[in-house]
Amino acid sequence: MPQYTKRHFQIGDYWLSQRGNSPAWCRTWFDNNTRQTRRSSLGTTDIEEAKQKLTDWFVLNNTPSSNKAEDHSLAEIIARYWEHHGQHLPSAERTRISLQYWLTFYMDRTVADISDADLQGRFHVWLKDKGMKGTSVSRVLGVGRAAINYAWKRGEIKNVPFILGISKEDKEASPPKGRPMEIEEISELFGATQNPKLKMFIVLMLATAGRPDAIRELTVGQCDVQNRLIHLNPKDRQQTTKYRPTVRMPENIVPLIESYHGMPSETCLVGGAPTPLKSVRTTWRTARKNANLDDHVNPYSLRHTMARWLRKQGVPPWEISSQLGHKRQELSITEVYAPYDPTYLSEATKAIDYFFAELRVKSVLVDAMLKELIY
Repeated sequence: MPQYTKRHFQIGDYWLSQRGNSPAWCRTWFDNNTRQTRRSSLGTTDIEEAKQKLTDWFVLNNTPSSNKAEDHSLAEIIARYWEHHGQHLPSAERTRISLQYWLTFYMDRTVADISDADLQGRFHVWLKDKGMKGTSVSRVLGVGRAAINYAWKRGEIKNVPFILGISKEDKEASPPKGRPMEIEEISELFGATQNPKLKMFIVLMLATAGRPDAIRELTVGQCDVQNRLIHLNPKDRQQTTKYRPTVRMPENIVPLIESYHGMPSETCLVGGAPTPLKSVRTTWRTARKNANLDDHVNPYSLRHTMARWLRKQGVPPWEISSQLGHKRQELSITEVYAPYDPTYLSEATKAIDYFFAELRVKSVLVDAMLKELIY
């Protein structure tokens, strides 16, 4: 095994190291002219930030010299994919993390090396050893596959190695993110939540059954009080496979949304700032602990709770699918205006309002909390 495999992180001929008298990470390389190891500080003591800075530097300062797979390092392919395409995707942060897994495992191996099925198998095991479920492993593999195909389409390489996927059994073995909750448990969560940003997040999750990222990023401009609509996908954001639908605004949160009237359209409802919260994980864990709920309760639990509630209330399957953004057909020009039809998601919205009514029965805190959140 090459000696450099013990380095913290390597891309091409450059790797991360630290000087003995400093915690700062350095870009490190062997200078063939002086026959010495050289270092240049990256100005950070954070390993993840150092990895990203090294990757960015590599992208800007190295150009491919060949279009033969055996001469192309995977690091070059990944770095250029990120620079020209990956960072511009709606899922840029997840793409960056997935690419980082590829770089950390494969280091300076070439694209041709990836054809080794045994090596790919070890990559799968390595990802699973990090606690990843089947669907997460599949997502990481898909990002790397996209990077290699992108290089092939641009003519950077002539051959594309086959990337092994995970088995259907592994995918099916992955449990859904977060278990559904009972109304009593949500009541307990409300009572244990002190952070107003998390309170707003919980209310909007229940009101829309949206995905957590969509709710964190939801802005004033995406909420149309007059037509009682919430556009979970911003106008300038390209839709992904995790489709963000337009849903109806339940009457229970109309006063809350109205209180933002006059604020800049880019103001995020969760946090009240132009920049979305990066995460609610820390405040969520604190509230979950205070409410004595188990670790299987996470932000996705709210989405699954509402999905189950809609089924229990007899909401038509096609409405549930539309509410959750699970299934979307190409729309005709006429169908683009479907959300403005008074009957659009009417049963789903009625069921969500009923959920809030039941929640009020279980918890006297709900009304007080909604009033507290109003600006």
